[in-house]
Amino acid sequence: MTAERDYWEQHHAAKRTVYPTEEVVRFLAYAFPDAAARRGLRALDLGSGSGRHAVLMARYGFDVVAADYSFHAVANVRAFLAAEKLSGRAACAALDRLPFRAAAFDVVLPWECIFYGDHAFVKRAVAEVRRVLKPGGVAFFNLRSPDDKHVEESDAVAPGVYLNRGEWADVAFAVFTEAEARALVAEGFETVWFDPYLISRRNGESRDAGWMLLVRKKP
Repeated sequence: MTAERDYWEQHHAAKRTVYPTEEVVRFLAYAFPDAAARRGLRALDLGSGSGRHAVLMARYGFDVVAADYSFHAVANVRAFLAAEKLSGRAACAALDRLPFRAAAFDVVLPWECIFYGDHAFVKRAVAEVRRVLKPGGVAFFNLRSPDDKHVEESDAVAPGVYLNRGEWADVAFAVFTEAEARALVAEGFETVWFDPYLISRRNGESRDAGWMLLVRKKP
């Protein structure tokens, strides 16, 4: 087991976030306001963690599949869905090597996860998102920017790539300028939303900064 995978196994064995992210709730309300129209659409929750977004999408009526690098996370998703009496599936998978056929999903949600790796990894992961989306399908995800506070708490290991110190010591992440983020989705996607975000907590002790992207796969 690699140090990075070992970290994620320990993380998901100890922590189970229950509440969905507000941005994801807003995305679903905006993109899929019609309950009848969204029922039965196939949705993939990538980097599913505790399953909070898989459960949310299952409640919305989507046919949900969750995928995570961590075996503990996959077990957590299955338990969460069962506890809520919701149907859905979960599989262990790396974001840049998805075990799903092409054009399998109407929605892909790699929220708060696709930037964990170097730029080459993120590029492969975005290509996999594009591959598994149906033409006209949408993906909603976020990328970190150089203004994110995690940059200050990490060591640069390559241009735009950092290795966390302390609790996240074995986890690398990539940051993107606006131009780099736009270029990442230039091929095969139509950009629906591209928004900067800055979320500060506890008087700036925690500061998340980056880009939110809603993209649609071109026919």
